[in-house]
Amino acid sequence: MKKLFKTRNVFLIMTFLLFTFAALPVYTLDSGENLASNVDGKIQVIILHNGNGSSEGFWFDQTVVFRELLEKMDKDVGFVILLGDDSSGDYVKEILKSYDTQKLPDGTARVKYLTVEAKTGEFYPWARDPYVILTNKDNRLIFLDNGYSTPPFPIVTFNEIFENAETRASTLHRGGGNIRSTNEEIFIGMDTLLGIRLFQRYGVHNTSGETIYSLARDIKKEGVPLFKQKFRAYADFIHNVLAPGKKMVIPGLETFFAKMEKGEFNFDKKVVRHTGAQAAYHTDVYLGMGPVDENGKRILFAADTRSAAEIVSKMSPEERRKIERNIPVLLAGERFSAAGVPITAQQISQRFQWEKFKLLDLCLDKANKMADAMDDAARELEQAGYRVIRVPYLPNGLFDGDNRTDGVQGISYNYSNVLVEVYGDVKKVYCPEFGFKQLDEAAAAAYGSVGFKVIFIKGLLTNAVTPEEAGAGLDCLTSEIRFPVRWKK
Repeated sequence: MKKLFKTRNVFLIMTFLLFTFAALPVYTLDSGENLASNVDGKIQVIILHNGNGSSEGFWFDQTVVFRELLEKMDKDVGFVILLGDDSSGDYVKEILKSYDTQKLPDGTARVKYLTVEAKTGEFYPWARDPYVILTNKDNRLIFLDNGYSTPPFPIVTFNEIFENAETRASTLHRGGGNIRSTNEEIFIGMDTLLGIRLFQRYGVHNTSGETIYSLARDIKKEGVPLFKQKFRAYADFIHNVLAPGKKMVIPGLETFFAKMEKGEFNFDKKVVRHTGAQAAYHTDVYLGMGPVDENGKRILFAADTRSAAEIVSKMSPEERRKIERNIPVLLAGERFSAAGVPITAQQISQRFQWEKFKLLDLCLDKANKMADAMDDAARELEQAGYRVIRVPYLPNGLFDGDNRTDGVQGISYNYSNVLVEVYGDVKKVYCPEFGFKQLDEAAAAAYGSVGFKVIFIKGLLTNAVTPEEAGAGLDCLTSEIRFPVRWKK
């Protein structure tokens, strides 16, 4: 009797577990899920974060950019603005109050707000980075978290806005802004893959902070082929997580390993993003997506520091100083602030002293030093069969590694970090207007050369203030959806 009781219990437990796990959703590689395109199709939704973060000096009123997009994008584009759990959220709603009456075709509000469990000062402001968006043939809306372990990520409340939303936690390293997708391809920047943490999975002497990149420093020439295979194994895993149905392209892959084999790659930091190679391996710095042209070639927009250097080199010293003097005026117009308090152009000028340091001269020097790397990246993409259009990029040249400038940051003029929209006969690019006339016009000419209507967006100069070669941009600030969504009523 006792044995029969035990047998029955085991049977009941096994039956319970069987039905429990049978009821759980199953995700397989043949489920048809793929990373949503960042270029193909009309934009249906723009997601924005009203965060200012605790790093990198995100010091301005983001409603300047919000209003620019609301005014200049089609009126049937819905906006979802994530707000911190404090008074800053109330301020945003008050500033954008005039848009409360705007409705989408389904009758819901054009602007929708989602409050998250983080203060504005702690909330990561760049909506592109913390998650990527997957979908399938049924327009399922899947937010795949990129392993940001700070509040409020992963954001699991998107289902309060969308009926068909689902969030999945992930450990994908530095996705979002470094991952691009079309209907056919997925582009993954080298530093997303090089930055994968190994957690004792490779060798026996690793610490939890070691990455593929830090491991590569110790690889000898004869070990490169095997190391390349191991690298590819990690890349294939990410590929199958994100877009198994698309071709994977890794810009910079061949250049990186060619330099490793020759002993020419400079491993001066643990994290590739903070080396001089950042711009050559982080795709949102130098790579933008375009449509397929009349010959069946995908158009890519690649940053060009050489052309930007030519523009600056033709300017007289006084012309350069005039632009440097005007930067604080432009920043004040974008409501640049210190500790949340708006400051004047004169105060900005006194703090940063860009004219004194001759910022554009330093940027010119940096542009010339980076030109070969940028050309190599573009050439590699052309050899892979893409039509590459070069877009000017003037990197920041003012750093404070030795504290001589008292923490002063410089400016990066990056025109490939943009929002692109292609559908039917429509080709639009939403491009930053930095107020540097010659560079603004050169960027517009580059996009216009392949038939794009250029829509300038103001309010992005503050994103260009950076201690590194490149700042953030419009692509970094936005996460977009280009397929039909079902709004919560």
